[in-house]
Amino acid sequence: MKFRIKEWIRRYAWAEVISTIFTFLCGWASSCITKNAVAIAYAGTLGAAAGFYGFIFTRDIYNSYLKHEPESIRAKILLVARCLRNMGFEFGLAELLDFLVIRPFCLLYGPVILKNYFWGILAGKTVADIIFFTISILMFEIRKKHFHWF
Repeated sequence: MKFRIKEWIRRYAWAEVISTIFTFLCGWASSCITKNAVAIAYAGTLGAAAGFYGFIFTRDIYNSYLKHEPESIRAKILLVARCLRNMGFEFGLAELLDFLVIRPFCLLYGPVILKNYFWGILAGKTVADIIFFTISILMFEIRKKHFHWF
């Protein structure tokens, strides 16, 4: 279990840091344009997803290229396709629930409940992350058993 926790931290920590930054930036930018709380919540959600998956995808592709050094265009395309397949399996269910329901709800009601934008967004993001990572880690462990890493 100790090894798995370290593996999960290596896999998700930097992506989560970038996701947090993007959540605040996109939420703030949206709040400058509109005062609609739902629009702000979805902007934060989109920012979180862009930062998180952008980092995971870039790192996975980079590591896969280093490991396999594909030379042909076909091998490079297969490498990217396999990486996308792995990400889809690992994050698909969690992201569907997170993007459509959980994160917007948490980002909408966090500031309302705490009556503070910063702490409300941080609390909402934390609750959404706990649910998201519980599902993602479960799928990651299943994926490692049934699919090749890259």
